Amino acid sequence: MHTLPDNDTARWCATQPLFRVLPAGALKGLGHELRERRYAKGETIYSELERPRSLWIVREGRVRLLRYSSSGRAFALRVVTGGDLFCIPSIMNPCPYPCRAVADTETTLVVLAAIVFHQLIERFPALACEALKLVCQHCCQAHAMCSATQERVEQRILACLVQLQESFGTTFPFSRQELAELVGTSRETANRVLLKLEQTGTIALAFRRLTIHDPARLRSWLERPS
Repeated sequence: MHTLPDNDTARWCATQPLFRVLPAGALKGLGHELRERRYAKGETIYSELERPRSLWIVREGRVRLLRYSSSGRAFALRVVTGGDLFCIPSIMNPCPYPCRAVADTETTLVVLAAIVFHQLIERFPALACEALKLVCQHCCQAHAMCSATQERVEQRILACLVQLQESFGTTFPFSRQELAELVGTSRETANRVLLKLEQTGTIALAFRRLTIHDPARLRSWLERPS
């Protein structure tokens, strides 16, 4: 068992999957390198095409990764919550950020300088393997998202609700506009599909909140051939 570092931020990071593979000495050393940053709701953390200088981990709150179409419509690529790392492929490559990161709520991030992270993965193969797993997961998610754009909007919304349930439970704090951005459609279209689901008793809609009453039925509709 590792001896956890004294620094609270480092102690928290030591419990996270990426860093808990590090030996005790390296974990203690992290305390001098980690920083916490707080962002207000709606504040931009970084923008498209910026060069990555930090590894980001959500400690509290929620972050939305966005891109914008030529017409200015927002498309949410991913929502990340407590314990999640985001945009790690840009750190590993390195390459400019492909999206914008915005605090969805009041958010606390743990930040590690990119140069320090690169030094760690060069020294510790186990950490490099865990980082590679995360990059592969993010790439698979991106491929799945590309494939999903070919599905009917109803299927995309069902898939989005199932995924959100896995992350947040049966009730999650998203507006209809935010759900529309997650599936790449208009608010009006998303609202029409959601109201149909509500009429069946499968979900309940409220202000900036959605509750799934029948997860099994939702998943069965998703898995049913089109």
